[in-house]
Amino acid sequence: MEPIIKWIVRRRRTVFTVFIIWAVIAAFAAARVNVNYDIVSYLPKDEPSTLAIAELTENFGTTLPNASIAARVDDISDALRLKQEIAAVEGVKEVLWLDDTLDIAKPLELADQKIVAGFYKDGYALYQVTADTDNAAAVLARLAQTFPEAHIVGSLVDLASAQTAVGDEVGRIVAYAIPIVIIILLLSTHSWLEPLVFLITIGIAILLNMGTNLILGEISFLTQSVAAILQLAVSMDYAIFLLHSFNGFREQGYEPVPAMQKAMKKSLAAVFSSSITTVVGFLALIFMRFRLGADLGLVMAKGIALAFITVMIFMPTFILMVYKWIEKTQHRSFLPDMSGFGRFVVKARWGILLLVVLLIVPGFLASRNNEYIYGMGAYPPESRFQQDRDFVDELFGKQVQMALMVPTGNIPAELKLQTELEQTPNVTNVMSYVSAVDPVIPPEVIDNDQLSMLVSKKYNLFIITAKGGGEGPAAFAMTAEIRRLADNYYGDAYQLAGEPANMLDMKNTIEEDDIIVNGLAILAIALTIMAVYRSFSLPLLLVLTIEIAIWINLSIPYFTNTPLSYIGYLIISTVQLGATVDYAILYTEHYLANRTKYAKREAVIQSTREAIPSILPPAAILTAVGFVLGLISSLRIVSDLGIMLGRGAILSFLMVSLLLPQLLMLFDRVIEKTTKNRQFLKQPLPVEESNNEQF
Repeated sequence: MEPIIKWIVRRRRTVFTVFIIWAVIAAFAAARVNVNYDIVSYLPKDEPSTLAIAELTENFGTTLPNASIAARVDDISDALRLKQEIAAVEGVKEVLWLDDTLDIAKPLELADQKIVAGFYKDGYALYQVTADTDNAAAVLARLAQTFPEAHIVGSLVDLASAQTAVGDEVGRIVAYAIPIVIIILLLSTHSWLEPLVFLITIGIAILLNMGTNLILGEISFLTQSVAAILQLAVSMDYAIFLLHSFNGFREQGYEPVPAMQKAMKKSLAAVFSSSITTVVGFLALIFMRFRLGADLGLVMAKGIALAFITVMIFMPTFILMVYKWIEKTQHRSFLPDMSGFGRFVVKARWGILLLVVLLIVPGFLASRNNEYIYGMGAYPPESRFQQDRDFVDELFGKQVQMALMVPTGNIPAELKLQTELEQTPNVTNVMSYVSAVDPVIPPEVIDNDQLSMLVSKKYNLFIITAKGGGEGPAAFAMTAEIRRLADNYYGDAYQLAGEPANMLDMKNTIEEDDIIVNGLAILAIALTIMAVYRSFSLPLLLVLTIEIAIWINLSIPYFTNTPLSYIGYLIISTVQLGATVDYAILYTEHYLANRTKYAKREAVIQSTREAIPSILPPAAILTAVGFVLGLISSLRIVSDLGIMLGRGAILSFLMVSLLLPQLLMLFDRVIEKTTKNRQFLKQPLPVEESNNEQF
């Protein structure tokens, strides 16, 4: 390894130039990366609802309505005129209203009032609109501009919100996060210039990661929203470790070039072991069948690997080019000496252990019993989107459309199914061939234009309108019941598409991913720690420390009665483990080194004094970045992930600084016996202490 290190240092200007050119190219490439905003598209291709959407498009040339528009009208004729105006807006494919279900030439007082109330109520008409989703933001903007007084809701709004939010909010998130990161770095470093070195180094790693996303074809809106800022927070400690090591050798009297060579050699193993656990944690997300998590996991694993390369290759060249200015701008560290905190950790050991024991069981159980949201969730209360949703829900009730496709040629079965669907709880309207046309009339003698929406060569279509929204226990129960009814008549030959079916399949897929992904992450990280330390006990202690922090983190929404994005819940379980287990690794390295020189309690005091100043800055940065994401993003998935990430960083730091020392002392002898080539100092405790303490 030394020849490579010497070559990098000797050719530092060439290496520096290559990285700058690579970063510039990556910046241009990043602008060409496509972003996918459709959360449903990440369902496995073999899920029933995914297959149903493909069949619906192929056989009927359309998809289900993805927007509802409520607008004030004077009368029926005015409502019909407005329907035509909506249909004329660029990007709108189809508009359904009351006239597609009932014969409005007859008095509405004689019609089924449940059906009427779903489309026309208190002077408002509610239109079901199918619009282009590739340019959802543009279509929504045209609708809002054409009908400024209308109230627009639906998945079209969700997509448009995601497209707008990602474009507008990423810049705001960075603008808020960077100054906070700089302040944290200024307080924890020894030079006014060091924060700039860190930010430029990690900034180049971020550009390289964003640019290389082009080889993936596209990334999800979630990845686009959080990957850059998450990469900054998670990989900053690699740069801090290398620069602190360089400064240490400079203080010992080494010239800059030899000092950097020694720092690179010393830092390589530590930075590699920290980065590999994080990479492994993110790679566990790749095994999610729900590909949204896999998309984030792949990009973040690549980002951490590129951060490691950038820190170990580019940053040494950069430091050697500016080290004179770094040394000229030296200042004292503003972090206090942690020896007193170390003594507190030792003295409060029984109280800390008791408190954690009391928190483990309720934390674990509560973390597994949250109320979850599987879709995009709500908008900020003050937003126009949420106000429109509240208005439409209050006036017409929450409505959702589903498409049930059944094989053609069995009119008696369709008649029975029509009746049973209409009697299904929460179903308010069912439009089909047998409801729109006298079933005794053969389809071949009816105008094709009348049937094109309901009949194809392969399927007859039931358009089902239901109340209660697209997800939740009632929606999932209704979806299961519709599938049961269709199965009774058609076996597995039917297809059911719609938001409730999508959300139910998403729920089932993500819940199946839970055990697999979390299990793989824990196993992979534990095996990595085992390989690094050649120990059987340390992986258990380190992973347990972070898992307890995760349980407590995920229990807070339960105790505060706050619904939680399930995608955020699943991802944070892996991300928090992979991103913060580094803290436990760093503390343990100090403890193992100090244990060869001190008794275990003194080793804890020394390790706390040495390790906490190194752990605190990245933990504070991850906390700050997480809360900035949570407070700024209007996307529920991103916001929940940010809040849990920020809170998780705090809890992981507390567990590492308070609980881990107790576990290391408690299992001190076990660690020595189960770790290869570890010989701890055999130093008896003072008599007065040994009478009171046996570990």
